Amino acid sequence: MAGSGGVDADAAERGARRKYEVYKDKSGGFRFRVKASNGEVIASSQSYKTKASAMGGVESVKKNAASPVVDMTEAAAETG
Repeated sequence: MAGSGGVDADAAERGARRKYEVYKDKSGGFRFRVKASNGEVIASSQSYKTKASAMGGVESVKKNAASPVVDMTEAAAETG
């Protein structure tokens, strides 16, 4: 069931159980990873030059996590 702003309430609840970790990588850049409630890493970011940029990436993922999935494999099979 969609809540205000079209966000699925169940998706919002699942998102609240995720953990976002920001850390420095070996080259001195900043990255983040998303962990499920069981501690498993479910996504990792690119390297960002600043911590603020990495934090912006986290916010973008949080905002867009409830977006619909687009299966590009079906479109590729039809055209190729």
